Amino acid sequence: MADSVVSFLLQNLTQLLTQESKLLGGVEDQVKLLKNELSLINVFLQNTEGKRHDKLVKEVVSQIRDVAYEAEDVIDTFITTVTKHRRRRSKLRKLIHSCDRAIAFHDVASKIESIKNIIKEIYENRSKYGIEIAESSGGDAEVEEILHRRRRYVEEDQVVGFDHDTGLLVKRLIEGSSQRNVVSIIGMGGLGKTTLARKIYNNNHVKNYFDFLGWVYVSQEYRIRDLLLEMLKDLIPVPRVVLRAELKEELVHDLEAMYRSNDKLKGTMKVKLEISINEMNDEEFRKAWLGFLECILDHDLKKLLSGYVQDFYRKNGVRLQDMSENELKSLLLECLKNKRYLLVMDDIWKTEAWNEVSSAFLNNLNGSRILITSRIKEVAEHASSLNSTHVPPYEIPFLKEDKSWELFTKKVFRGATCPPELETLGRQIVKSCHGLPLAIVVLGGLLANKEKTHRTWSKLIGHVNWYLGQDTSSCRDILALSYDYLPRRLKPCFLYLGIYPEDFEIPMRQLIRLWIAEGFIQQTRNRNMEDVAEDYLEELIDRSLIQVATKRLDGGVKTCRIHDLLRDLCISESSEEKFLEVRLDVNLSPMCKSRRISIHYANYLDISSNPCEPSNCRSLISFGGVDTLEIPLDKSYLKRLCKSNKLVRVVELMNMGICCLIPNEIENLILLRYLSIQSCRLHVIPDSICKLWNLEMLDMRNSTIKSKFLPKGIWKSQKLRHLYLNGSTCLPRTDNRVGLPNLQVLTGIVINQVIESLFAKAKFPSVRKLGLYSLGLTDSTKSGLLTSLLPLRHLQTLKTYRLSEFSRPILVELTLTKITIVCTSLSSGVMRVLSSLTNLRVLKLVGTINEGVSKMTVNCDENSFHQLEVFKMANVDVSEWTMGKGAMPSLQHLVIERCEFSEMPLNKLWRLTALQDVEVLHPSPKLAMMLKRLQMRDGCKLYVYPPLDPTTN
Repeated sequence: MADSVVSFLLQNLTQLLTQESKLLGGVEDQVKLLKNELSLINVFLQNTEGKRHDKLVKEVVSQIRDVAYEAEDVIDTFITTVTKHRRRRSKLRKLIHSCDRAIAFHDVASKIESIKNIIKEIYENRSKYGIEIAESSGGDAEVEEILHRRRRYVEEDQVVGFDHDTGLLVKRLIEGSSQRNVVSIIGMGGLGKTTLARKIYNNNHVKNYFDFLGWVYVSQEYRIRDLLLEMLKDLIPVPRVVLRAELKEELVHDLEAMYRSNDKLKGTMKVKLEISINEMNDEEFRKAWLGFLECILDHDLKKLLSGYVQDFYRKNGVRLQDMSENELKSLLLECLKNKRYLLVMDDIWKTEAWNEVSSAFLNNLNGSRILITSRIKEVAEHASSLNSTHVPPYEIPFLKEDKSWELFTKKVFRGATCPPELETLGRQIVKSCHGLPLAIVVLGGLLANKEKTHRTWSKLIGHVNWYLGQDTSSCRDILALSYDYLPRRLKPCFLYLGIYPEDFEIPMRQLIRLWIAEGFIQQTRNRNMEDVAEDYLEELIDRSLIQVATKRLDGGVKTCRIHDLLRDLCISESSEEKFLEVRLDVNLSPMCKSRRISIHYANYLDISSNPCEPSNCRSLISFGGVDTLEIPLDKSYLKRLCKSNKLVRVVELMNMGICCLIPNEIENLILLRYLSIQSCRLHVIPDSICKLWNLEMLDMRNSTIKSKFLPKGIWKSQKLRHLYLNGSTCLPRTDNRVGLPNLQVLTGIVINQVIESLFAKAKFPSVRKLGLYSLGLTDSTKSGLLTSLLPLRHLQTLKTYRLSEFSRPILVELTLTKITIVCTSLSSGVMRVLSSLTNLRVLKLVGTINEGVSKMTVNCDENSFHQLEVFKMANVDVSEWTMGKGAMPSLQHLVIERCEFSEMPLNKLWRLTALQDVEVLHPSPKLAMMLKRLQMRDGCKLYVYPPLDPTTN
């Protein structure tokens, strides 16, 4: 399996050396030499990517990884040491600092020289053991062929649960446009895409509808010639030779000469072969010739002519294997002429494969089809991009529980029924496969050969994935094809998913912030890094490695999940590469070499009592197992962590289930980029947190700050990108020269004259999202606030609490696409202002039960909310709602939660052509009655919770 972690580390280290060079004054030459060495290593890694099946290559890569880690430790330790000494101000401390710095310079120079010697030794060993030969051995194709055989064994062994899918796809194939269209099946490895395609291929309706059916397996390591030859195999009879056009003319000329010299042939050949040879392909010529022979009654003569033609083909025909790629394409075009055909391209990975071969697929305008299977949505979309009508890829679902059980019992009992005493246990085992046919078939195969007793089966509970990994037709190897094929930039992002516990719904926003802090996201021109990270996530979803769990109202991903077997792949691969380790306790052993530690479900006693041993880990992520009504307070854990993990970059403790006090020692985490904690009893945010000059993300949304003020030193955090605070917190004043130029998100801030001034002076020029609290503002302050937002040219999302006045001229100048207004009664004038915003796509109006239901009126004319796509109202009392013709023409999603309506224009809403779904949660009795009488229209779905009672009037 390809080792991508090494190359990522080297890229990250090279970047680090460049950016922090000002701190490396005394060792700059040594650092440059090390950088050159790393560049050479990177070339070697690129050349061997995808060739790591060889043990020697794998060992060299492992050694390079270890030395890269060591180099990173040396540089990071030096930077933290120098930074700490720079903070010292007294003359005595400066003198000590000067001596310590000289010692540090000598130490790092010595270590770099030692690392260079190790690199040199690695290269010498590489040549000594002939690793260059292993690089070009071509073993990858052999490995893939073995995996292909395994895949056929596990995917096509049993067919269960595909009746509905087959019916839908057969309909797509034999109905619709006469154009040659592409139909595609996509999904995660092991879902049964090939099995489903084979079932469709063998369907009687399909066989009867198409004149010709062909199947070709593509794979990652495809060759266009091989694909074309495979397609032609069933079109050209044995011995699979063809005549070029000029030779067919010569053959016919010879036969006509024989005709003129033989009285028995007179009148026969003239009738049968009076066809233009130029209009015939080889197959048609053969058919015409066979038809001609059938008309000859003289056996000897028939034998003579047949032998002559066969001999002519043998002497002059071209074997398919000897034809050029272009000749094969032309031949395929000829053979498909006048045929309604179905070609299956199984397991296609690259758009290039489609581009190279699709030109040979003739569009006969007779309903021909191409059926492709792929793990990658982009490939399927690309192949179908020229369809006459858009046919979305068919995303094959996971098996439901009953079908999973049916497949399992077929495999284990081979037609017999499961004994009643094993069914409960068996269903529990099958549930661990999460509907993945590959896992169910492999697991069933294992148990089919074992004793079928409760004692044997009970051993699998909690260990199903381990047993699957032991099988010779390993699920992991088949699933790992998707990982191996990932581009370099996505591999660390995928492995990072291993930090999350089993069956965990992963918050999309948290995940991409962690990716950015870890340095996984490459800067792309002037694009925002969060947008690039979201593209990475979408690509992993399109490659069937992540499943979308829930979506935001605007259609974006809210949470996602990963199948347990893929998660196990992340963990095992990460452990081997020392990239990530999952722990079930909080004690970070000094023997642990992994760069990232994810702690799962440690209890509070473990957290409060275990010491944090010194560690070089760069990330600490925790998921707590605390199960109490009151979240416990830990006063020392973060302090101990600061002492023992001084090179850490990421600390994510929000999910740990305990409250941590922020110690002054936090300033020792010089490299810290990401800090997310909950600190429920925090009196003040210490100024020491502002000395973290690398800090990019500070999340304290679940922390109560009694002082309500951020420290003045916050303006030193020049790299800060995300600042999440809980409730109403005040920002300190600053002089005219200092701002936070990289800040993207700022939430939990009180609206006052200070923040108004900061906005007006463009102290946050890059901010995209704001969350503001209003505490009894005067009308002039409210007006001044909106005016002060005008310099925020990148502002897209605004969330306000208790702010009820909005000025139309000012608000219209902003490019807001999403507005959330909380705890406020809104006048009709405010709604008119909101309805005039030309860029607004998402509007949420939310009251709170604790503060009483918010009141409002909604009057929409033909000019209202022209771009609005999502409208949500929660805990509000709508005294009036009118809808003029042409209002809300773009509305797609409407959400109503615990709302009261004096009247509601349901019929007018239902006539909105763009409206796709309406979600009504906890409707009032009056609204429930309206919904019962509502006539639904096609294309719009209504979801009501709790479900309406049909028996009540």
